Amino acid sequence: MANFIFEIGFEEFPPSFIVPVSGQIRQSLEKELKASRLEFSDYSVFSTCSRIAVTFKGLPEKQADLKEKVTGAPKKIAVDSEGNLSKAGEAFLKKNNITDYFFEDSKKGEVITGWKEETGKELIEILIPAVKFALSSINFKKSMRWGEGKLLFARPIRWIFLSINGKAVKHSYEGIDFALTSTGHRFLSNGPLEVNSENYLEVLKGHYVIADRDERRKMISTLVTQNAEKNGLETSLDRHLLEEVTDMIEYPHAIVGSVPAKYSDLPPELIEKVLRKDQRYFALKEKDTGVVKKFVSILNNIPREDSVVIRGNEKVVSARLADAAFYYSEDLSNDFMSMGEKLNGVLFQKDLGTYGDKISRITKIALFIAESYFNADSEKCEMIKTAAKLIKNDLVSGVVFEFPDLQGIMGKYYAANSGYDNEISSAVYEHYLPISADDKLPQTFTGKILSLADKIDTIVGGFMAGMKPTGSKDKFAIRRNALTFLTVACNGFEKNINLSEIIEFCSSLVLEHNDKLKVQTKEIKEFVIGRYQAVLSHDTPVIQAVTGAGWDLPLTVKRRAAAIDKLLEDKEIAELAQLYKRGRNILKKQNNYQDTVNPDLFEQDEEKALFKSTEKVYKEIVSLSDNLDIALKIITLKPMLDSFFDSVFVMSEDEKVRINRLKLIERVTNLVTQNIGDISYLNI
Repeated sequence: MANFIFEIGFEEFPPSFIVPVSGQIRQSLEKELKASRLEFSDYSVFSTCSRIAVTFKGLPEKQADLKEKVTGAPKKIAVDSEGNLSKAGEAFLKKNNITDYFFEDSKKGEVITGWKEETGKELIEILIPAVKFALSSINFKKSMRWGEGKLLFARPIRWIFLSINGKAVKHSYEGIDFALTSTGHRFLSNGPLEVNSENYLEVLKGHYVIADRDERRKMISTLVTQNAEKNGLETSLDRHLLEEVTDMIEYPHAIVGSVPAKYSDLPPELIEKVLRKDQRYFALKEKDTGVVKKFVSILNNIPREDSVVIRGNEKVVSARLADAAFYYSEDLSNDFMSMGEKLNGVLFQKDLGTYGDKISRITKIALFIAESYFNADSEKCEMIKTAAKLIKNDLVSGVVFEFPDLQGIMGKYYAANSGYDNEISSAVYEHYLPISADDKLPQTFTGKILSLADKIDTIVGGFMAGMKPTGSKDKFAIRRNALTFLTVACNGFEKNINLSEIIEFCSSLVLEHNDKLKVQTKEIKEFVIGRYQAVLSHDTPVIQAVTGAGWDLPLTVKRRAAAIDKLLEDKEIAELAQLYKRGRNILKKQNNYQDTVNPDLFEQDEEKALFKSTEKVYKEIVSLSDNLDIALKIITLKPMLDSFFDSVFVMSEDEKVRINRLKLIERVTNLVTQNIGDISYLNI
């Protein structure tokens, strides 16, 4: 069996290029190998900021010979009236390199047929075109040319290396000769490196290149954590920054610098943002106060003296923080409430108006939700009104203009500085939460209500303004807003809200602003139902079952889904589902009888037993609050329902009796649908 390694070295890629390009190269090579009938046992992908390498193991030394029967056009097309091959027939022979042919019966009648034969190629004959294909098919965000060549690539290529079974391959690509060796770290290693698919990682590690991305990321994480502990500090170890720095280096070396004490009054989030955005440094904070005291810088080199680099880094950090401190001081000097006046001149969306218009809608939506579903008193409503006037004001602040990711966070500080209490200042930040389905939830009542209001305004307004998400296009992050709206609705309260009512109310507010827009209730409903899957993490049939019975009460949807999951562990639900489906199928072709059953029309004991048990369950579940308890109570009807279907002929010739039996079935199915879900969706 054969192994090979392909490596390409280049001037440093932007960090965001590394993982996608690595994946593209691996996928292209795998595609070409499989298309050439070459199976393999394993593959590995390695990458740094300056190289990408792929190894494949367990390949055959040579491609297997091919002999397969191929068919072409029908005989009447493949030959002419005199029995000679037509142009179509000749093209078939040429395409498949066939000299002899015959005709064979098929569904299309007789078709021209032949045996296509190919002698298997040596592995190298397949790999060289595969490598060239992999390089030429890379889709970069941005490409460049260098020198006099015509090759487009993200950065200048420094070497291309291909080795099969430890033997380097001589060839070229776009005027670049394949190297016979690899290369170590740009600054810390000298001379060529003889590598193969077996020793690649070990040899490079000895020359200051950690080519295994996972290993390199763990090294960085450990270095940051160890330096935090050494200084009696802690780090949140920003995941996105960790990924970015991992793709910026080949060999990590950590140094620790200090944040000037004069900036300790700045919000920690602002200091962290400065360290991350401009310098890619990891912040180290005091455990109790959260004050950022130091930072860790990961270098792609080992300097002669760390102290020299540290002084330089501290000087740059001080200058960056001085700018941030200036903007922060300017913002604090302004009246935070009055900053909201500027929002009237900031466009949110051309059809939906300014941020001032959005704040007006958010306020009304928030009050509607708070009063309609939570019986909010006048004090809570006033707090919502006040917070709503503040939640977007930091968008016109100097700090958020420089650091947009800090919106809400800075607003919380500005509100507190202006004397607003914790409920209001926290809500300014919390109304953005959660940022994702697994993010933290808002904790204050005001924050939760404003979070719902802001998100549903974006969803409804977005749909009405024609911004429905399509494919990867979602300019206003409507998917994320729907996902996080449901997260709050399902997990932030003990009471239900009604999505249908809220959407209708939101639509009316949007129409007040722009009566040329159209309400998109049906599309929004379907869109929101699709988000339940991600929020609740249940199987699709379970989500279909609960939303099929009603989608607009998020807390009810969540509880029903949890109950069905529990029920699926018991075979009783499977048997009930079959009976339920049978009942639904019978009712499909009938009228909606609104389950008004007349016991006087019963003719058989099975009817009477089912009706009596059903009415008893209806009464008993009124006092139950747990959906699982309700479902288990309903399942007790299964024996009576089973007996009913076994013994009672539903479609009686007597119309009154027939309709009454249909009403009874409907009453039972409605009981299941309304309290468990439309269990006909379950794959049981």
